Amino acid sequence: MATINDVSRLANVSKATVSRVLSGTRGVKEESREAVLKAAEALNYRPNVMAQSLATQRSDYIGVVLSTTDAGQVSTYLPMLSKALKERKKQMLVSFADSEAEFARTIADFDNGLCDAIIAVGGTASALTQNVDNLITIDGGVNGKNRSISYDYRFACESACRYLSSKGHSSIAIILDGSDYAANQVLEGYKTAMQNLAMPINRQLIVNATESPELAAMNLLNSYSPFTALIVMRDSHAAIAMKMLKDFNLSTPQEVSIMSLEDSFLASQLTPALTCISYPSEKLVKAAMQELDQLMSYQPSDEPLLIQGNLVTRDSVVNRR
Repeated sequence: MATINDVSRLANVSKATVSRVLSGTRGVKEESREAVLKAAEALNYRPNVMAQSLATQRSDYIGVVLSTTDAGQVSTYLPMLSKALKERKKQMLVSFADSEAEFARTIADFDNGLCDAIIAVGGTASALTQNVDNLITIDGGVNGKNRSISYDYRFACESACRYLSSKGHSSIAIILDGSDYAANQVLEGYKTAMQNLAMPINRQLIVNATESPELAAMNLLNSYSPFTALIVMRDSHAAIAMKMLKDFNLSTPQEVSIMSLEDSFLASQLTPALTCISYPSEKLVKAAMQELDQLMSYQPSDEPLLIQGNLVTRDSVVNRR
């Protein structure tokens, strides 16, 4: 006798999706619904009414999956998410993932009837979980498969480049953070801005903190390519860069101005205080809750959202004009 696991495997969807389709729940993608119905017919599957009722009953838990590399944002996200979910009488289950595979496994575990919905922050979840119907991604990329909200990293980096150019900086270095969706968007924004500002793109001034931000900063200093400004994706990387510049007898901002695309609590505590394109955590969480409300009421998703940050000027950028 066929089981729900057999239908799930044949339809290439989760067991929770099979349960939602067979119970007539709205909000399931049409291609998923058709795949489940075809698989159930092919296997002559007859669901157990009691088991189906238990599988489709809401748990009032929302799974939250975060990338361990997003440590700077965790302290901001979790209190906001917790408060917003409590207002909706939902409990939060939190898990951290170190890799793409772990991200996918965690989301699959949460989708196995444990959580009513899943919020994935960072990572590349949207590319790995295309068959999960109750997933909301924040900064996981946009591929049209899931409900998604993203910080407009490309706009942020372009804005930082334009601001530095307005202050007379014509040689701008950048430290990327890995090779995920966010880093790729930042790099695109950097290249677009440099071209639009008629500045040459020096590949020696583009480094990656994949191994460590210390090594990335050292590679910049060892490149012997002069630069007067540096853009980083994380405030913690700015702190490390400031220290290493000081070790090499280079002062911030007099000799090298620094901007970040984050603006965490650390930014205002550094000396000099860090000029940023502010990462809009509150806006992102608010947008995620709007998606969650639509998901829980079986309403279709809005278009993927790109949310832009704001310029916050402090002391880490000097005017060279």
